[in-house]
Amino acid sequence: MRKRDAITPRKQPTQDRSRATVEAILQATAYILVRDGYARLTTNRVAQRAGVNVASLYQFFPGKEALVAELHRRHIEQGRAAAAAVLAAHQGQSPDRVIRTMVEAGIAAHAVEPELHRVFLEQMPRIKATRSAASEGFLLEEAKHLLSAWGYAAPDAELAWWMMQTAAHAVVHQAIVERPDDVRSGALAEELVRLLERYLGGMRPPGPCAGAGREDT
Repeated sequence: MRKRDAITPRKQPTQDRSRATVEAILQATAYILVRDGYARLTTNRVAQRAGVNVASLYQFFPGKEALVAELHRRHIEQGRAAAAAVLAAHQGQSPDRVIRTMVEAGIAAHAVEPELHRVFLEQMPRIKATRSAASEGFLLEEAKHLLSAWGYAAPDAELAWWMMQTAAHAVVHQAIVERPDDVRSGALAEELVRLLERYLGGMRPPGPCAGAGREDT
């Protein structure tokens, strides 16, 4: 089996019953991952926990790597949906307000199941989940619009946005596992906001547009 086939769902559920089955399978996967870790995750244990026949599991997923990849894909999509909501809701607001809101939303989302994120951090370098081109494109267009409105002259807006979201995601993932006290105290959020603001500051051209898009305080 090719690696991509090993982490790609065999089919998507189309009926309520099959969707419920897939949800139960993924919830069971997350439960076992958090309680026992990736090494003890098996399709038989997942099926037993989910209350389904293992043959039903194999209708949708070729193996345990596909289960973890699907959980990670959903995690990515939820994060992108939250980011899109922040961008859409904060049009016309200052860069610092938008960045802070996105950082706080991202940290809050990751703090819900820190042990599951620990598994993602340890296992996902070798299990690559697919990303939605639609969500990527929407976020990029929103980011380009904001960068322009704020007066930032990014030579490559797509690269700039990738740098920001990748850096933020990596920092938050690592901090949830390695620096939980800083996450809880808010120190991590402050440092990450400062990091992203300084990166954006390097793109601001000198001149009258330097204050574009900022709110009066």
